[in-house]
Amino acid sequence: MNIQNNFLKNLGKVAVILSVLFVTSCGSDDDGAVVDQFVTLPTTVLTSYTGNLVYTPGDGSGPTINTSGSATIAVSGNTYTISFSDGVPSLSGLVFLSGANGNFVSASSGVSTTGVSVEDGDLAVGATIGGNTWAFSTN
Repeated sequence: MNIQNNFLKNLGKVAVILSVLFVTSCGSDDDGAVVDQFVTLPTTVLTSYTGNLVYTPGDGSGPTINTSGSATIAVSGNTYTISFSDGVPSLSGLVFLSGANGNFVSASSGVSTTGVSVEDGDLAVGATIGGNTWAFSTN
């Protein structure tokens, strides 16, 4: 029961991140200027993380759930990829913005919604792309 409660707690973190991303993506941008705030992640962030992994494919074939799944962040040129264990597809083409106190956030919206947060050594991922959903949070 403790594992299930911990899993739901971490899944709640991912839900909060996606909610914040949704609300902020709905804000107005009146000046139309593109701001170049993308950052290069420090090498300490480019590592593997162990945590709760949930992936649900859009084809209805059933979710992949692993309370000890893994996610690895890697860089390729100016973008980042998060690779997951258990045959879960990777998320690629990610860019990050600098947050307060060395925290980093990646967000996109439109056809897909992706939110990634790296904070104090913890990784949280929430994404919906083409009917597929990803959720990952460190233990």
